[in-house]
Amino acid sequence: MTRLANWLSSNRRSRIFLVAGTLLLPLVNLFSGAVVAMTAATLGWRVALTDCLAGVGILVVLLALSGGPWDSAVVGALTMWAGALLGGHLLGRTGSFDLAVQLLVAVAVIAVFLSCLVLPDARSYWLPVLEQLIRSAGLPQNEGLPADWLGRLAALMYGVIAASVLMSVLIALLLGGSLAVSGDRAGWRRQVLQLRLGRALTAAVLVGLAAIGLGLKDAGTGVLLVLATGFVAQGLAVLHWTADHYRWPRFWSVVLYGPLMLSASLAGLLLVGLMTVGIVDNLISLRRSRTNVV
Repeated sequence: MTRLANWLSSNRRSRIFLVAGTLLLPLVNLFSGAVVAMTAATLGWRVALTDCLAGVGILVVLLALSGGPWDSAVVGALTMWAGALLGGHLLGRTGSFDLAVQLLVAVAVIAVFLSCLVLPDARSYWLPVLEQLIRSAGLPQNEGLPADWLGRLAALMYGVIAASVLMSVLIALLLGGSLAVSGDRAGWRRQVLQLRLGRALTAAVLVGLAAIGLGLKDAGTGVLLVLATGFVAQGLAVLHWTADHYRWPRFWSVVLYGPLMLSASLAGLLLVGLMTVGIVDNLISLRRSRTNVV
């Protein structure tokens, strides 16, 4: 990893092509954000920003030649790269994974509220878009599904998009941070396993619930979706810390991540459980005092 990071840091042209090119690949597109986060952490936000702008130019050319939807791809790329740049810059400036994640979650929460202010009627805006996507994919809209499920999803799209982007950025930051560290890899792993969102973001859950109670259902639910994503990340950190601390057998991760790929219902239950673990850990630490678990 360190050798790869050194090579990327010293070869700007290759780094830019990796940023633009890997975004188009479905299985490794998060590596694009990881390179941006690593660049921001090691070389500074200005270098990372110029890489992103150059990457946008390459991306537009590649998609124009292939006839792809370059406008939506560029918006998606800039959204993820902006989050990776912000998180990477803060990680490099403060050396705190906690602070970087906390800021990204807070920004996603603010983005949901701002979206609801700019376009209050999310359902009317997103419903035609979702219907068009379903028609383009040749999928049935209501087969075996509850009535008006698409309308309900459209109303929650601000939160769904913000939570999805947040999860992608957190994974990119995790990968980028592992590339950015040089000698103290054990220290980096310890930081990740000790992730804690803090009580201010726990209190934000009450803000989301209050918004729902005041009639701002879409905004409140969107905020809760974003916060749930952050607390799932903390729940995973608690679980991995526990596995390291008590030296669980190596195959334990198969038991955890297997249901995520096998069953949507099991995955949903697992995510709710991880979110609950993250919230409880924020209030009553489930991890002992900081140890040398690596």
